[in-house]
Amino acid sequence: MFVRITAVCATALLAVTTAAVTASAAPQPRADAALEQCQTSSFKHTANNWYANLPTQWETNGATNCNLKLGDLPHRDPANPFGDPPAAIKALQRNLNYCYRAGLVIDGKYGARTFAAVKEAQRRHGLTVDGVYGPKTRSGMNWRLYNSYSKTWSQKCYSPF
Repeated sequence: MFVRITAVCATALLAVTTAAVTASAAPQPRADAALEQCQTSSFKHTANNWYANLPTQWETNGATNCNLKLGDLPHRDPANPFGDPPAAIKALQRNLNYCYRAGLVIDGKYGARTFAAVKEAQRRHGLTVDGVYGPKTRSGMNWRLYNSYSKTWSQKCYSPF
């Protein structure tokens, strides 16, 4: 009887352990991929008189907790047709061209070339390489900054976030 109970317990423990290992080994979706689409761009303060032109949300006073991803249509959610998503994509494309020499056409479309340029920026900074522009990518990337006092753009790119 004792041997049988021990065998049943060992089998149950093995099943639980296997399930836990399988669950932890499964790829986890990136939190950035589940965010709302960036719907415009805004100048965000970095330091002193310096600002970065970032993709932002439309209805939340320019919050940067949003994303852009491959195949984004003008409005990812047709039930929420607010803002100007191509402006957000253009801000990202301009920055990728200046700071990463991506050679993109500034067209406001998140196509294969923009996707590849975001992946290259992610790779350079040791980020998860998935081609999704979100808060983690924004914080890891370099940005060309604008000085509101002198009305000039920086000559170099910085990582102010």
